[in-house]
Amino acid sequence: MKLKYPAEAFALGAILFSAGMREAFAAGILVILSVVFAEFLKNLLEKVLPVWSLRLCVYIATGAVCASVFLLGFAALGTLLDTGVWIMTFVTGLLCAHQALRGDIEADYGALMWESAIAWGFWILLAIVREFAAGGQIFGNTVLKLGFQSAAFGEASFAFIAAGLILAFTNGVLRKECKGQNSLLAAIPAILLLRPFAMRSFGEIAGLIWTVLVPVVMFLSVKQTLKFSRVSRAYRGLPVDMLAAGFIYLILSIY
Repeated sequence: MKLKYPAEAFALGAILFSAGMREAFAAGILVILSVVFAEFLKNLLEKVLPVWSLRLCVYIATGAVCASVFLLGFAALGTLLDTGVWIMTFVTGLLCAHQALRGDIEADYGALMWESAIAWGFWILLAIVREFAAGGQIFGNTVLKLGFQSAAFGEASFAFIAAGLILAFTNGVLRKECKGQNSLLAAIPAILLLRPFAMRSFGEIAGLIWTVLVPVVMFLSVKQTLKFSRVSRAYRGLPVDMLAAGFIYLILSIY
């Protein structure tokens, strides 16, 4: 059976907003809102617009709505999004539109909300784990300080790992897999924003290209290898690719 929830959008959203319970709670709601809007708009316009115009309208409108609600929502929480993250919220909206235009949802809003709620729940749980492991806090409040806690759990490598686990746990509950989902749509925007290392000796532009090119090439290489690996159904495709990206970041961050 096809996935109703936007796995690619959830993956990118979790990479961006899973370092703490508060931001995960808000971001999950906003992603669900965006995909419902995309599906509603597609169903509203598909009988009156040609295909090319429909796709353009849904992509632009959903991207704009997603970026706007994220900006307003996080401002209400007292958190200002920097330019790079704000652009990524627009990309998240495009991924929500992509899921709607793929035709997998089929106006089944009940199933969409149910599957998205499960993914959102795991998103919050993994964010709680990361927040506690990073500094002993939950919802911004210090709970307990332990020896294993480290700020490294708040870094990008664990954001990718959290995204992969969120999708895998969700698929396990739903007994589905991320068939037809493209992990590059979530990984490449995240890599452009969250570069695993800095390379200043080559100059600013060349260093920027190098810090993006290396993780992308490594990700593509591992992604190709994973096609022949034997993993459980819930981990196939997008979830295991996100986990692999996390380990790539762990390795590259050493240097």
